[in-house]
Amino acid sequence: MAGRITAITPQKRNRRRASVFIDGQYAFSLSMATAAALPIGKKLGDDERDALQAADRKEQAFDRALHYLKFRPRSRMEMIRYLKGKGFTAAVIDATLQRLESYQYIDDTAFARFWIDNRQRHRPRGAFGLRCELKEKGIADAVIEDLLADYDENAAAWRAVAPKLHRWADLPSMALKEKIHRFLRQRGFDYTTCEDVFQKAERQRYES
Repeated sequence: MAGRITAITPQKRNRRRASVFIDGQYAFSLSMATAAALPIGKKLGDDERDALQAADRKEQAFDRALHYLKFRPRSRMEMIRYLKGKGFTAAVIDATLQRLESYQYIDDTAFARFWIDNRQRHRPRGAFGLRCELKEKGIADAVIEDLLADYDENAAAWRAVAPKLHRWADLPSMALKEKIHRFLRQRGFDYTTCEDVFQKAERQRYES
């Protein structure tokens, strides 16, 4: 809709956005920051209107992305999925990712390092489990293997099991073994690690 801007008013439901009226009729919405630069009476052609809306759509996507990042770091794939789910086009998503990466808000290596460290501290998992989680989040195999090259599987497994052992203190040996194996296998630890942890738990139980 080409014409002259006759009014710019804040939206009732979102005070950060403004409704733009052309020739007395609602035409489209923009962010308040963008709309504030438009003078009443300015004549807008179709191309200029389209450019304003395209730029605004990119700003909306970037704002959405920043909100998504408030809760924890995100991988590139997570961000793509999120923005697709919000209805943004591939072109807008690509522009948003480039902007996020230029600010280092998105970095798959840093994200993978964060993910492994967070798991180590709060919910230890085996290397196999971590690989599966990171692949699902779109992290490249080379990045995963590099970060897991020195991963101490036994130490992680012991940290996972240790808080549980007092609850299993009176179990017979085979029942304890079953508990430990099942618990650790569900977290992506391999059989050898499960068995090593069980043997360590048994030694501690009889040495105490």
